Amino acid sequence: MDQKLEKLSLLKPLTEDKARRLAKKAKLEHVWSSNALESNSLTLDQTASIINDGITVGKSVRETLETINLSQAYDYMLMLAESKQELTESVIKKLNRLVMFNTAQTHELAGTYRKGKAWPKGYEDQPYVNPTAIADNMKQLINWSKENKERLHPVIYAADLHQKFVSIHPFTDGNGRTARLLMNLALIQANYPVININPTARQEYMTALVESRENSKVEIFEKFITEYVLDKLS
Repeated sequence: MDQKLEKLSLLKPLTEDKARRLAKKAKLEHVWSSNALESNSLTLDQTASIINDGITVGKSVRETLETINLSQAYDYMLMLAESKQELTESVIKKLNRLVMFNTAQTHELAGTYRKGKAWPKGYEDQPYVNPTAIADNMKQLINWSKENKERLHPVIYAADLHQKFVSIHPFTDGNGRTARLLMNLALIQANYPVININPTARQEYMTALVESRENSKVEIFEKFITEYVLDKLS
């Protein structure tokens, strides 16, 4: 990965127009794929119509709002990356609040830690962190981030951040979208490109997350994400 990234950095600088078009494409692909992983039925073209042109496309109001929400959350993530913002609980809460602002059952649920139990679909015997332990686990996550961001390889750090956050599952909804934003925040801050999980690989993605938590082997998920980064750099 380091060699591929170095080769990319040696290429001639992109023109301002091309850089802007690539950034726009990366955002559209992220919003579409991340929402699609959560069963949003909008296509990439329909997502582009909503974000670029403000045109609704005959889909449900919820799916349209999910697109608008994630678009705004992605912009906030980019702002955090550009300003080299340190990861904090407040940052994570705001990301989730933006992701869920117009679609949470009540606005109070967006960006606030859940109060009920939760588990991966089909894995009811493997619940996420108990609600009473979420606050402590999130503080531990922030401390882990401070200790390991510079110690670990950037891609490994980004994958671990995603996996550890999802294992806590701190919010009532929007955890997956928030996790993917956090992962890409870490990648961008380390000069790596945004990666987007293909919705067709959803089962593989979910299995990697479940198995890495079930077996306490985060390297399972690290391998999954590393392959995406290598493909993006090729």
